[in-house]
Amino acid sequence: MRMKRTKILYIILFCLPFILGFIGNYKSGNALLDSLYGALCIYVMELQIQPENVLSELARWTAPLMTASGVFMAFQQIRRVLSNRIKGNNPNSVALYGDSRYIDTLIDKLGKLGIQGGLDDLSDGIDKAGRYVILFRKDQDGLAFYEKYKEEFQQGQVYLHLETVTPQSLQDPNLTIFNLKENTARMYWDHFSLAEDFAKGNLNLKIGIIGFDTLGQNILTYGLLNNIYSPEQHIEYHIWGNSSDYENIHTELHQLSPDQIIFHSGSWSSDIKMINELDRLILCDDSEENLMTLSTLLTYSTCRNIHVNDYLNQVIHSLFAREGIQLFGSADEIVDVEQIFKETMLEDAKAFNHYYAMKYQDCPDTPEAREEAFRSLDSFTRYSNIASADYQKVREKMIEILRQPEESTTDAVIRNKDLLAELEHIRWCRYHYLNNWRFGIPENGKAKDAVRKLHTDLVPFEQLDEDDKSKDLAAIYTMFGIDTTDL
Repeated sequence: MRMKRTKILYIILFCLPFILGFIGNYKSGNALLDSLYGALCIYVMELQIQPENVLSELARWTAPLMTASGVFMAFQQIRRVLSNRIKGNNPNSVALYGDSRYIDTLIDKLGKLGIQGGLDDLSDGIDKAGRYVILFRKDQDGLAFYEKYKEEFQQGQVYLHLETVTPQSLQDPNLTIFNLKENTARMYWDHFSLAEDFAKGNLNLKIGIIGFDTLGQNILTYGLLNNIYSPEQHIEYHIWGNSSDYENIHTELHQLSPDQIIFHSGSWSSDIKMINELDRLILCDDSEENLMTLSTLLTYSTCRNIHVNDYLNQVIHSLFAREGIQLFGSADEIVDVEQIFKETMLEDAKAFNHYYAMKYQDCPDTPEAREEAFRSLDSFTRYSNIASADYQKVREKMIEILRQPEESTTDAVIRNKDLLAELEHIRWCRYHYLNNWRFGIPENGKAKDAVRKLHTDLVPFEQLDEDDKSKDLAAIYTMFGIDTTDL
């Protein structure tokens, strides 16, 4: 870890004058204990033995510097401890732990609320912070850190960064999982949405993705979950990269019709004709690879609507500046406080779940009951509600396009409620299909069987009964703050 390496280096440098002084004194013929004592005294600028060689002379001049440096670092440490203790008493403070390169950026964005925690413990009195962020480079380090201090974390909400572990597989209600590459994909489809294509009535699109590691997979997944504008749309997603694991794991991708995913087995360079037909091409490899791919495409391809992931800022925008070339995924964009804490999204998800709990489970209409109802959900259902809240940005953009002159947002939603409810059902189905659920009738006679991943409502919208349709409409009304009493 970077901070540990820095501390080790400082210790070595601090001890170096002592080592040089001892060797120099001993080589000058002084006794062993005298040489050790003389080397120690030079740290307080008290020369017990006059330097007689270059090693002793070097030790004499460097030791006071290291002493001053040690005093300064001790002062800085005391200052940091006091500052952290004061910040830690703020119920809105955020303590950050980990070795990720994004830690400093997040602390800067949090301002006075951000606290740098230790790498090995809940140090410096910040164990009473309002929220905790665990952001390690390796998932296993983050999980191990949380598990080690799980009891101490119970008093606050924990936000744990995991890149290879899916949040639906973890059941701890005290945990909110976030993934910076997942956040990049969410923000990408928000910044570069298909709303303009929807406004033009053009939803027969071909979108290409080059590079299919974690980021490319998230770009596809969140594209499928958020690019839902019409039951008649037909969006083709063309994938170049190692997709075998994704294809094998996701067994229900054929259910996403009329949209279609086409996995290309060869290199993108063998499909230049297909590349030229794309409406948009997204480069999701690492920055260096994307730089080379972009250069080749601009030279030999006619595709000009190219979006490039560039978290290392290696693509010099001025050199490639032309219409249609867009960069995304910089460190400043990735480390987005709202995306990490999902505060607005979580409030919407809790509100809809609370409506459902009050209507079907006799849940009280209190803030405490709302929180408890959400915490008691299994992780799959919890994240299904969050996915619905995430889709709200698309609904809002659609309503802005569909809203008539002088018409309020509420009236526009009510006028288009049937379309919005059907799209919400499509989104709900897609979330389930992407997690390998399928239509089926459970043996227990209930609507779903979570173990066998069966649900009776995984059917086209028109086949739902009115009660189930009202659930989709309730999600819409709740997100827009419209009264659901009469539903």
